[in-house]
Amino acid sequence: MAATAGAKQREYSRAEVAKHGGAGSLWVIRGNQVFDLTTFHTDHPGGSDILMQFGGQDITEAMRDGDTHVHAIQAYRVLKDFYIGEVMAEDRQTYAVPEGGKDEMDCVEEDEFLDINKPLFMQMWNSKFTKEFYLREVHRPRHLPRPAVFFANSVLEQLTRTPWWFIPIYWTPIMCALLYCGAHYEPLDVMLVGFTCGLVSWTLLEYSMHRFVFHYDDNIPEGTLAQVAHFLLHGVHHFLPMDQLRLVMPPALSTFLALNILGLLSLIFSKGMLHAVCAGLITGYVLYDECHYWLHHGSSQNKRLSALKSYHLRHHYKDFKAGFGITSDFWDNVFGTKFRATDR
Repeated sequence: MAATAGAKQREYSRAEVAKHGGAGSLWVIRGNQVFDLTTFHTDHPGGSDILMQFGGQDITEAMRDGDTHVHAIQAYRVLKDFYIGEVMAEDRQTYAVPEGGKDEMDCVEEDEFLDINKPLFMQMWNSKFTKEFYLREVHRPRHLPRPAVFFANSVLEQLTRTPWWFIPIYWTPIMCALLYCGAHYEPLDVMLVGFTCGLVSWTLLEYSMHRFVFHYDDNIPEGTLAQVAHFLLHGVHHFLPMDQLRLVMPPALSTFLALNILGLLSLIFSKGMLHAVCAGLITGYVLYDECHYWLHHGSSQNKRLSALKSYHLRHHYKDFKAGFGITSDFWDNVFGTKFRATDR
């Protein structure tokens, strides 16, 4: 297999690679090429533990073994970014030719999309991508060991970055204020009913927004402006799914959406009930955003949580046209948008 284009050609013995088998320095061999996954193993979609099992080892066959961990071609695209050299001649091995007669790494096309090491917004703004090319490339995950840069301007850049802990700090006082004000109009039992209604309704709103707004995908018009809007709203999350500062919604955007939802609900509910329902929706939203962050960067021995994490990451790494539920797969079951059996 040809070496990764443009990469530094350094040679390593298998014994030397084997010394890098811990979390502080994690190297692997794949197809006689050496990759440094030190900055990636904590972001591995299947969890860090899987990669730690193979630290310092040859993972060529393990990546092809569906019983260990199924890998799509996107996994090889991500792996390619961590190439550091070749296995020296005396330690090279001959591997079985995969089904199709072509090594998986050779099936990874050269990246002609955005340069993740440069500010992304102006690249998108000045782009001339066709819609077909844009949608294909934006849903092919890339990885950076650091947050990507959107804007060269530091002030604008800061507005695009939101740490996970800021969401409850921002929204909890608003939720409490709504409950306090609503209690002046309705008794506690009525407020509780409204709050529960809002909390449960969030699950359907979460699913609907993810499916019909964030994944408007095929319906966006041709043209750069439409692609820029799509990229800012949700495309960047699929492009860089492990960017820790872009896993929760920036308050400016979430507040804008919340005000529109509030305006709609004010036409339906009276004061008091409106406050309670909105408080329930906000609580559901906060739980959703924190859950979403955990699904990308957390780990658990709990089977239900691990299954939920795998379910969501299949949406990113296998099929972005299915699996729209984040906190549960309930509405995917109701509306028939669960993954096909072949995508499991």
